[in-house]
Amino acid sequence: MKDHNPVDDEVRRLMELVRALARTLGFNNSALARAGGVPLASLVRYFRGEGEPKLEFLLAVLKALGLEPREFFELAYPPPKGPSAARLRIERILGPIRPGGMFDAPAAAPASAASTLQREDVEKMMEQLRRDVRAIVEGQSSKTPPPPKPARARAAKTARAQ
Repeated sequence: MKDHNPVDDEVRRLMELVRALARTLGFNNSALARAGGVPLASLVRYFRGEGEPKLEFLLAVLKALGLEPREFFELAYPPPKGPSAARLRIERILGPIRPGGMFDAPAAAPASAASTLQREDVEKMMEQLRRDVRAIVEGQSSKTPPPPKPARARAAKTARAQ
């Protein structure tokens, strides 16, 4: 008996959603394949739940439907009731850094608020970041052994001991 794979179930669920959206918008399989520039046989196979489409395939079909990938995934995964513990921790650690626009931009400060950070604010943020990084490193170091020292360092230590 074949092992149950939750990834396969999720792929099937997403392809069922694509199929339902296509039918809602009036596409049949051949029209959708033509509009997306994808092979009809592949489209039919994926709609049957056979195989796992490549990302390029999914993006082409979504474009043919007139959907942005983000819109599709918002339909597939409605927002949770609240952020996960991991998300909260990440946002707390990253604070105002927000690299690459991963998170929504923070709300603009009111006009009456100071437009620049004060030195003590920066120092507090840096201290919090240091504490968080220390906690992460200490949590990892208790679980994993330290990396081995390079051979040159071991040889020098052995030579000094003799």
